[in-house]
Amino acid sequence: MQNNETPLVSVIMNCYNGEKYLREAIDSVYSQTYKNWEIVFWDNESIDSSVKIAQSYDDKIKYFYARKNTPLGEARVSAIKHAKGMYLAFLDCDDLWEDSKLEIQINAINGKNDIGFVYSRCEIISSDGNRLGYMPHKKKMPSLPSGKIFDKLIKKGCFIAFNSILISRKKYENSGGFPVHYKNSIDYHLYLKISHQYQVVAIDKTLCQSREHGENLSYSQYVIGAKENVESVISFFPDQCAIRGIKYQYANLAVCYIREYQLLRALSILIHHGGWLTVFRRIIGKLVN
Repeated sequence: MQNNETPLVSVIMNCYNGEKYLREAIDSVYSQTYKNWEIVFWDNESIDSSVKIAQSYDDKIKYFYARKNTPLGEARVSAIKHAKGMYLAFLDCDDLWEDSKLEIQINAINGKNDIGFVYSRCEIISSDGNRLGYMPHKKKMPSLPSGKIFDKLIKKGCFIAFNSILISRKKYENSGGFPVHYKNSIDYHLYLKISHQYQVVAIDKTLCQSREHGENLSYSQYVIGAKENVESVISFFPDQCAIRGIKYQYANLAVCYIREYQLLRALSILIHHGGWLTVFRRIIGKLVN
């Protein structure tokens, strides 16, 4: 039952050949202390046993098989069309939630009309479950930004783990939703859109885990994401926060080019857009850590 005290949460799970960790991910939703949820499971033409695993549960999982394989942004938009919840949460098939995740976040956001979404810290784990670190990094961000965080997202980039958020369905729709033409910066663009209009609540606890393994992004994909980040920030011009912060995005793109050994492209960006000091700090930071 859905009401103002216990609103329905639609958990969006987009899957493509996710059998390896899928059952563990789904079980972490079933273990939630907050019980009023549904899983909208969007199978993006998997050819492994993902369908068998997803359909082995009860009717709290709404299973959909895509007619064709689509980019992630488009797949998420398709899945959300089938969601019935007042709030949306997202869980990739190789990630996990702590048992209290939804309960804590519902208590923080429910009934507050000025809040767009709530997020938390996320523990980064290896393929076999060993701790690798946190997002955001605890030393770089000892306390999580709350309130009006638009300017911080522009200057610091995407420090919010996607599986950590709980978002108002209404605010998601008012923001225009996911950019379906993006490949890697789908989440960051949504954060910018919503935080530009609404307050954001941070829960300074680790409420989820994200798995890092060989199938995660390559450096070339990071370049694509950095380009999309630049495009996202420019779309907010003439907002002064965006104008002041665009240099940070260009600096990040330069760093991504350096990692790809495309030094001339990195140099061209720094000459035309500045950000030398930011890039130097990023490189030194990597060497120190």
